[in-house]
Amino acid sequence: MKFDQFTARCFAEWPQFGDRRNLSRARHPSDRSLSEVLKEIPGMATENKLKLLNIAVECLAENEVYVEVGCYRGASLVGAALGHPDARLYACDNFSQFDGVAEKLGVTLARYTPPGQVSFFDSDFRVMMDTSPWDPRSIGAYFYDGGHSFRDQYEGLVYALPHLASDAIVIVDDTNKRAARAANALFARQVDHFDLVLDLRTPRNHSPTWWNGIQVYRYTRSKRRGARPRLYGEGYQIRKLIYDDILLTLRHRRRALQRQLRRYFRSRRAELPMLKPGTKGGHQDSSEKSRNGPGSGHHHRNHQSRDHSERREHRDD
Repeated sequence: MKFDQFTARCFAEWPQFGDRRNLSRARHPSDRSLSEVLKEIPGMATENKLKLLNIAVECLAENEVYVEVGCYRGASLVGAALGHPDARLYACDNFSQFDGVAEKLGVTLARYTPPGQVSFFDSDFRVMMDTSPWDPRSIGAYFYDGGHSFRDQYEGLVYALPHLASDAIVIVDDTNKRAARAANALFARQVDHFDLVLDLRTPRNHSPTWWNGIQVYRYTRSKRRGARPRLYGEGYQIRKLIYDDILLTLRHRRRALQRQLRRYFRSRRAELPMLKPGTKGGHQDSSEKSRNGPGSGHHHRNHQSRDHSERREHRDD
């Protein structure tokens, strides 16, 4: 990765690139040519994110490739590739969270990218990393947008590490999520020269600025032979227990309960009889009765009772 060129291009697109607070509020880069991608390809991305990925591909060094995990319908993949027909891109998605999307992704890639530029694998990222189809080249830019459980996020970095170039950037999406941030932070502590360059939060998911948060790391491989990083370990086990085994399990149970309650109340509403406007339980509303005058309802009965009493008193006299 031509890192100096990458940062210079980022400053050109976002003059506030050195100011994290202002950059997190930026609505779009200076060059808005990629805005058309989002109009034509539904996706979970923003102009800012697409431009950041596009710059990363632009700054790949010789014999380096771009690798993406988690493609959905291909907006981020197309955004990264546009304008760089000579770059090679590799991507994977097992669509575990999105049914029926694989065919749409294929149509997108066929329409917007040159034949052979993008190699896509319908698989888990661990399988793609183990097969390393880009060999003998290395990964100069890595974009991870796969599962964001603590284990998935952590292993998304672990499995990529041996394939990263001697100078590479790693871009991680959805870093508003606590589990993702915790996994990135642990990995950065365990791996030398894996340094946080950019950390942008958003006030909510689906933000028009940076969607749901993004982090950028720079990895520089040491030329000296030293001890291999001590990955996993007790810190990993404790965090996995907290974020996945406890918190994630509770979140899934809560969502399952919410779905059950929605189905229950929908079925109950379907069983209720259709009521006419202005009625309660099929009976005429009391306010309607009072407007109907003295000829009906309780008001009419009161008149009848009073007239009967007056007639009886008249007879007694």
